[in-house]
Amino acid sequence: MSKTLKIIITVIVVALIIWIIATKGEKPANQPLRVGVISVLSGPFADYGEEVRKGVLSEASSTPDVEFVFEDDKCEPKDAVSAFNKLVQFEKIQVIIGPVCGSPQEAVIPLIKETGAIVLVPSAASSDLYSQSGGNFFNVQYSLEDESTFVAMKMNERGYKKVALVSYRNAFSETHVKAFKQKFTGEIIDHIFVDANSDVASELAKIKAEKPDAIYSPDAAFFFGNGVIKLRQLGVMAPIFGTYVTELPAVRTLVPDVFYSYPGNLEGTQGAVYELSKQAARIAVGAVKECSNDTKCIKKKLDLSGTFDVSGVYKRPLILKQVKGNEVVEVK
Repeated sequence: MSKTLKIIITVIVVALIIWIIATKGEKPANQPLRVGVISVLSGPFADYGEEVRKGVLSEASSTPDVEFVFEDDKCEPKDAVSAFNKLVQFEKIQVIIGPVCGSPQEAVIPLIKETGAIVLVPSAASSDLYSQSGGNFFNVQYSLEDESTFVAMKMNERGYKKVALVSYRNAFSETHVKAFKQKFTGEIIDHIFVDANSDVASELAKIKAEKPDAIYSPDAAFFFGNGVIKLRQLGVMAPIFGTYVTELPAVRTLVPDVFYSYPGNLEGTQGAVYELSKQAARIAVGAVKECSNDTKCIKKKLDLSGTFDVSGVYKRPLILKQVKGNEVVEVK
């Protein structure tokens, strides 16, 4: 081989190496950036998931260069695990919005830590999930603990001495209950249902007999199951407290006069689930546009943004609202 040919080959090899290094990690031409969405699109809580979907798609309409891939978890842990694995392993997506239900969130935490995927949830979640996920789980609303602490404080301010606490056997309810009990200063009477399909009649009769000053149900299943209407039909007129899902269009007619916690500083007026989902999508879009699928870059961007606290929870206040006929009003 001549000296000239060797030089030419060497130059070509060096140029090829430089090109490989320079283009490493670039997405193929015309391939859109992608964000996964795990939500409840079917089953008893599909109305909740529909608000999530509409909020995400509202943001998607202004960012056509980012594709959102939806998966249905039916608000079930096993389905959430399947949806997560499909998005990460098959679709090769590294940024995911959701799950939005409590138990599915708990179920995917080990997978988040194992894969290094970044998850943004537009619903309240336990403040422990950030550390359990290896610091890759970010909550765009506020923590469950902060929410029930807030409700307990409002009940204390109103001088309630006895509260009926309605919950379900799931991680979401249990986290709420623990936080509420740590802050409420009066007597608490527990009423625990197995799941959303439980027959509530006997428990509601017990609540009537106990004559509580107020009732608190952090789980939306109670409202979807007509719990408020049934209590009123029994003549139980004690004030009822819930969480932000009370404002969902599908729930509004089922919760007359109910008080509920609500995220402050929301930009729009379409309801918390819609607006928080839109905000989560906006954050996800900004992250993937800057970092593509580089999860270390995305995590650093979110951690240093000043938007989230040390537990990966969005820094926002809580306010108290009440359903009044066809309207909702803020309660000072």
